[in-house]
Amino acid sequence: MKRVLAAVLALLCIAPAVQAQIDRASLAGTVKDSAGGVLPGATVTVTNIATNVASKATTSSSGAFLVVNLQSGQYLVEAEAQGLQKAVQSVILEIGQRGRVDISLSVGSMSETVTVEGVRRLLNTEDATLGTVIDQNAVANLPLAIRNWDDLLALVPGVQGDRFTEQGGGTSFGRTGGVNVHGSRSLQNNFLLDGVDNNSVSTNVQELTSQVSRPSVDSIQEFKVVTSPYSAEYGRSPGAAISVSTKSGTNEFHGTVYDFYRNEGMDANDFFSKRAGRSKPANDQNQFGANLGGPIIKDKAFFFVDYEGTRITRGVTRLTRVPTADERAGILPGVRDPLTGVAFPGGVIPAGRIDPFAAAIMALVPLPNQAGANNFFRQADLIDNSDRILARLDYKLNQNDSVFARYIYSDRTRQIPGAFGGVIDGTGTSGFGDQKIKTNAFVFGWTHILSPSMVNEFRFSWSKADSDAVHQAFGIEPPVAARIPGMITNPVVAGGFPGISIDGYFGGPGLGRLGSPDFLPKFQHTQQFEFIESLSWLKGNHAFKGGINIIAPMKNQYYDVPAGRGAMRFRNSFTGNSMGDYLLGYVADFQLSNVFVADQRHWASMFYLQDDWKVNSKLAVNLGLRYDFITPALEATNAQTNFNPAGAGSLVFAKDGSLEDRGLVKPDRNNFAPRVGIVYTLNEKTVLRGGWGLFYNLFDRIGSEDQLALNLPGLNNSTITRTSGSPVFLLRQGIPGSFLVQPNLDPAAGQLRTNRLRAVSNDAPKTTVMQTSIGFQRELTAGIVLTLDGVYTKGSNLGRLVNLNQPLPNAAGNNASGALPYPNFGFIEWRSQDGESEYKGIDLGIEKRFSKGYGFGVAYTLSDSKDNTSEHLSTQGSASFPQNSRDIAAWYGPSDYDVRHRLALNFVAELPFGKGKKFANEGIGATVLGGWTLSGIYTARSGRPFMVTQSGNNVGTAMTGLPNQVGDPKGSETVDSWFNGAAFQAVPSGTFGNVKRNGMRGPQYKSLDFTLQRRFDLTSRVAASLRWDVFNALDRVNLGLPDRNVSSPATLGVISSLGGDPRLMQVSVRLTF
Repeated sequence: MKRVLAAVLALLCIAPAVQAQIDRASLAGTVKDSAGGVLPGATVTVTNIATNVASKATTSSSGAFLVVNLQSGQYLVEAEAQGLQKAVQSVILEIGQRGRVDISLSVGSMSETVTVEGVRRLLNTEDATLGTVIDQNAVANLPLAIRNWDDLLALVPGVQGDRFTEQGGGTSFGRTGGVNVHGSRSLQNNFLLDGVDNNSVSTNVQELTSQVSRPSVDSIQEFKVVTSPYSAEYGRSPGAAISVSTKSGTNEFHGTVYDFYRNEGMDANDFFSKRAGRSKPANDQNQFGANLGGPIIKDKAFFFVDYEGTRITRGVTRLTRVPTADERAGILPGVRDPLTGVAFPGGVIPAGRIDPFAAAIMALVPLPNQAGANNFFRQADLIDNSDRILARLDYKLNQNDSVFARYIYSDRTRQIPGAFGGVIDGTGTSGFGDQKIKTNAFVFGWTHILSPSMVNEFRFSWSKADSDAVHQAFGIEPPVAARIPGMITNPVVAGGFPGISIDGYFGGPGLGRLGSPDFLPKFQHTQQFEFIESLSWLKGNHAFKGGINIIAPMKNQYYDVPAGRGAMRFRNSFTGNSMGDYLLGYVADFQLSNVFVADQRHWASMFYLQDDWKVNSKLAVNLGLRYDFITPALEATNAQTNFNPAGAGSLVFAKDGSLEDRGLVKPDRNNFAPRVGIVYTLNEKTVLRGGWGLFYNLFDRIGSEDQLALNLPGLNNSTITRTSGSPVFLLRQGIPGSFLVQPNLDPAAGQLRTNRLRAVSNDAPKTTVMQTSIGFQRELTAGIVLTLDGVYTKGSNLGRLVNLNQPLPNAAGNNASGALPYPNFGFIEWRSQDGESEYKGIDLGIEKRFSKGYGFGVAYTLSDSKDNTSEHLSTQGSASFPQNSRDIAAWYGPSDYDVRHRLALNFVAELPFGKGKKFANEGIGATVLGGWTLSGIYTARSGRPFMVTQSGNNVGTAMTGLPNQVGDPKGSETVDSWFNGAAFQAVPSGTFGNVKRNGMRGPQYKSLDFTLQRRFDLTSRVAASLRWDVFNALDRVNLGLPDRNVSSPATLGVISSLGGDPRLMQVSVRLTF
């Protein structure tokens, strides 16, 4: 680490050591005379119209010029040379754009000026990168459900993702910015804010986004979604590069004050509440804020500040299955007495045999309150409150130097209810519960012009994110009669019950048990520093760029362990009925962990070289090479343990020394990423383009499942499963006090067989993605551009989770019923880097940027995505762990995010009435009808894939047991019977079923959102606007995926969650000046 910091300091001292930052635009071109001769020594001035900040360049001996560090916006480009007329034209530059303007000067006096009329928005003739800019007009005017700007990511061709929702059937309910781009996983996108890294380094996305900071809508200038980033400037991740630029002040003072409000009185009732005959859930939402920007010193220094507050109380539905009164009383036809193996007389468990703690706990569970397979319905309030502040300063020190600084802070509190609430809770995911998230981020940038053809840029950033979460029963003691003996009382985790799962009951998205989730409480406290140094150099027809990016240190102190209070499961192992097992207190599975906090460290270094070569007036070639490196995960005190699978298996412990000694994984030092792009300008309205590149994912995250710090001797995570003979323990006897006795770490002692071990292949190369595309860009008419691109992506070395100690097959074969390959060990949770993926897609886009009162966009994606491993931290149709760890080919199938068709339309239109418009442009008509703007978004996609599983098929701890498919699964596709459950037949436990991964499709998704707003000009500088937003205006019922577990036959094929919200409305008032 000391060597890394020394290298950073050395870079700062020798700058320029090695393009303009990717959040800033550049403008290049050639100045020639009317005869076509190049003009060296000509002066080119590029002036930002909003700030009047001018950047000057002198053309080189070949007549070329380059101006960098340009904020997105409208510019005036002026070129002049002795004895020639001055030329002036206006262009619009977008975030990260490499624009080009070639200028011709005619003979005449310098006092004469030739002006090119109209504003040119430049076609991308210089760069093969695929991407779309979402400008400030779209961000400000399009409907946003809770003003999440990252919902607009889905307007881009090649992007798969639904609008943010808290509904349990959403693609990643409660999480923002989680989209899949060209077949990459949702956590493989690279978020950049003002040109610096904005990616969190938590292990599990506990912050509910992979971004550290999420500025408010009103503080964003625009953002760019680069879906195929062929420039070597882009790295770290193989998915999209999403570059966001915040606003800066201008030469005029401008400000905004606003308030957005909604409540359930303006909403439609959701499908399941209506079905249950319940009133609409609460929905009180208030988002308010203000911002101000302006000059500190005209033409030189500017400021911008922004504040936004959000207060949300919203009802959510919880739909699940609870035991009936008869079932609680032990009336269970066919239930066996485990002491005799004979059925209880009359199928009734005698009252004297029912475990008193089981009865006391079940008495806290509500009885059924509706008919149907999911016989319990609850409406509960979700609370989500936040405040965020942003401040930015920009200062043009002199003609050669400019600096800026930006700070952003956010504070968020969430309370997400379970199925029952109170001490019994009823939550199966750590995404529920009570959570507090605080983030801080700072960036400083300095741009220095070394010569007319060389510019150096430096940026420093610091970010910190703290996320702390507890279950809603935290600190609440159960009634005395329900306190299982030996329950955990450690105040760090205590409260409520251990997790209690009873097969066939309490299912539903985010649910699945009594008590609280395995991974609550939890926390992630991250911090990182970043240093960026880059240089741009124009040499003849070549625009060279080079840069270095060091992120060090990257720290994460976290508590993210399962079953801190204990987790137990009741199967049908002893009585033939899972409720019978529970009532008798026969525990089949139990897991418990001690409290252990890890102190994780990384550092990363990245380098790139890029040559954008303008071969001639029609052909541009982009050549780049990038190198990315990140250390393996290190622990501050070397508290890490890995597994060596050689022979009978052994433990390997971290120690001081090399990176491999400390990280227990070979550092991947081979991440060289060549990039090639070709752009051919067929004519002034048509551009052909193609590209190829390699990309690496430096920071793979799959939760705690691959964290080597979460092992013995620090973390003792013990699990016992018994499906025959005697149970792990009886509830009336309580949790054994010896369960977490520290074992002998010598495998031969036989004390590691109940311990969960997280392990990683020692040879673990980074996820590698090869991507290529070919297509064209065509200006159809003035301002309307069509793009069509074919994209192919091939992924290798994807992280894959298996139980390395899955039982071997016995003599009968096709099962996991034999001996363990490592008999001295228990569950070995193994991450290998041998997953593969393949994506083929066609991206179609039609776009008209807002001008002449309207703008619109069309994005259609036709795609086919396949892989053999799931993304662990996302809501999905298949499971992270396959059925057979030794047959990876059997798990190859449609990706969980494979969506064959996706269409997204958007528009913003000023209605043609009022002053300056075509109709009713004066008098009372202008007063009444003027100032109206209509905007909207329509999205539609085909269904997501899923597969049927069998939780009662034990093919090894954590592995996914499958049934057999014996018929046609096509069903009625209704909420009560989405597919034909009779087409699937349970197999004996331990047997491999024949169901194919993701062979079926869930419901489609469609939604129409629109906004209608009216602007009132109060004075020449002050205006007010009223706004009405409607989301899912047609009140379409967008359903989640069905229940797909044959071990729960009562709910098999039944849909119990929504994939999107019902119709919602909000109104707002805004004052601008």
